[in-house]
This record gives sequence, structure tokens and C-alpha cells, in this order.
Amino acid sequence: MENIKELEDHIKLSTPFHDLEIYVKDFEVSRKIRIKGNHVVPGGLHQCPYSELETQLSLQTLIKMALNKGRYFRDEIERSENPNYLQRKIEILLKEFGIVLSHKKMLDFGCGATDVTGVEVNDPLLDIAKLRLNDFFPNRYQLVKIEYIDGKYSMPFSDEEFDIVWAQAIMEHVLPSQRKFVLRELWRVLRKDGLLVIFGTPNRLWVKEFHTSNLFFVNYLPLDIAVFLARHCSRRVPVGQSKQELLSDGFRGCTYWEIARALPKAVCLSNVFRRKDLSVGIQSWRGDTDSRLRRWMIELFGFLMKAPDPVFAFFNLPQTAFLPSHILIFQKS
Repeated sequence: MENIKELEDHIKLSTPFHDLEIYVKDFEVSRKIRIKGNHVVPGGLHQCPYSELETQLSLQTLIKMALNKGRYFRDEIERSENPNYLQRKIEILLKEFGIVLSHKKMLDFGCGATDVTGVEVNDPLLDIAKLRLNDFFPNRYQLVKIEYIDGKYSMPFSDEEFDIVWAQAIMEHVLPSQRKFVLRELWRVLRKDGLLVIFGTPNRLWVKEFHTSNLFFVNYLPLDIAVFLARHCSRRVPVGQSKQELLSDGFRGCTYWEIARALPKAVCLSNVFRRKDLSVGIQSWRGDTDSRLRRWMIELFGFLMKAPDPVFAFFNLPQTAFLPSHILIFQKS
């Protein structure tokens, strides 16, 4: 901070970390935020020492976010207010696959215009979702607390209740042993001809585990060895973090086969509309960087991925099976 006097009219928010300080100045119509101490910002920077931003979120929402999201405080704000974070990518996906959301009943699994119901197992995250929605869309969404889906528990919804079930960057946070139960439960509440969208979940076949540890090759190792390396070689992972905590944080991504096996009767539209998933991925990733070199490398990767597509098609495999993160749309027919 340049001068302590600048913070006299700011409110200091409580965080879970002694070295992370968050200050908010309330301008009524917006809030200016200053963050001091290592925190996550969009673009993959996990140890940003200082940043400022302005938000439309209420002070009440920010207080809850700071206490529960910690170093991911700014990342959580950007999700709803930075159009390049999620909105642009979702718009690309909807356009490429011709998905229309209007007049559809939609379930947002892991919520963290349509008739949208959001579900969440974590009470603090559910509270944050309620506060955030009240800031922007009061009384337009229904939020429901659910329990962990373990094969015995069923969500409080009827069979075939929703036209669209949306799982945005959530399957990596589901324990591997529970994923088949979660996918089957999502399938149960989906209507005939409805769509299950799995978007943004890291691909375990990718050479780099970029979600949690940012380490190369750990995706291919036995879990115990991968956890050991994450604890001792990653600057993002605390040495004392348990295996269960790492898995809940998204350390183990999914493969396409893991998802497809749990949905044997599903029609994968990423297979029907060849290379649409590749187009969504390339457009999304290009927008994540300002580097001309990185953009060129992304374009080159997309060009090279087109060559083996006839082989992928022969084996009924979508491009997303080999992309960094999944772009999967399943139809219930």
C-alpha cells in the first residue's frame, strides 16, 4: 500500500489468511477493492501480490466471499463481472452448438433468461450464490441445498424435470469414486431430448495438471505419488494438504471415457457435430491471452488437431477427449 492514510475510509474484510488483506471502499453504486498478499487473478496468476478492482457486488456479498474464498476472492468476483472469464466462453459454446436457453427449465449443478435452479452441497458457497444473485438478479433464481451424491442420495427433483443440466467446471471437484453416481443422477433429472453440458472440467489426459498444482505429468501417475509431488513440488499446494482436500480442490480431472461410461445411452453431440468442440476450445483459449506468440501456438495446435479427426471419428471419439479441458454435450434420446 502506498500510504496508510489512503485506507482510513476503507473497510478491512476478514480472510482465512494472516498475510492476505482485503480493503473495500463503498461508493454506494459500486465498491473499490484493494487486495494485498498473494492471491489468484484471472489468467492463471496464482501469486499476485497486489491488485485493485471495482465491483457491483454488495458489501455483504464481499464480506462472505472474503471469509470463504480467501486467495480466490478476486477470482470469484471476476466470474460474474468479467465477460472474458465465463460469459464469452459460454456464448461461444451456445453459438457453435446452436443451443437455445430461452423458455427452457435449467439445472445449474454446482452453482457457486431462463427458469434456472441452482444446487450446491457447500453451505457457505450456497450463501455466496444467494447473495450474488440477489445483487444482480433478485427473485429470478431458485437455489437448493443438496447432500453429497453417493449412489443412495437423490436430489429433490422428479425424473426428467429439466430441459438442460449444466455442469460448469464442477466434475473435477467431485471425488473420483462418486462421479458415476453424480452423472447418473444428473441424467435422471434430464428430460427426453434434453442436454447435459459438461464444460470446463480439466482433462486428465492433458500433459499438465493446470487446475490445482500446475505440475507437468502428475496426471499420469498413481494418485499417492501425484499427491506427494503436489505437496512438495507445487508452489500452489500446501505441504500439509490432505489427499481428500486436494481431490475436492479439483486435483484429479476426468477423461472422456470416464464420463461416457457413466452415460451409456447418451448421444454425444461433440461426436455428431465434428470439431465443434475444437472450435469452441480454440476460440476460448485465444481470448485468454494477449500474447501474440501464445495465440499463434493455440492456432497451430487447432490446425494440427484437425489432421487426425478422421481417425477419431472412426473410433467415435470427440476432439475434446484430447483437449486440455472438456467441451461435452450429451443428448438424452
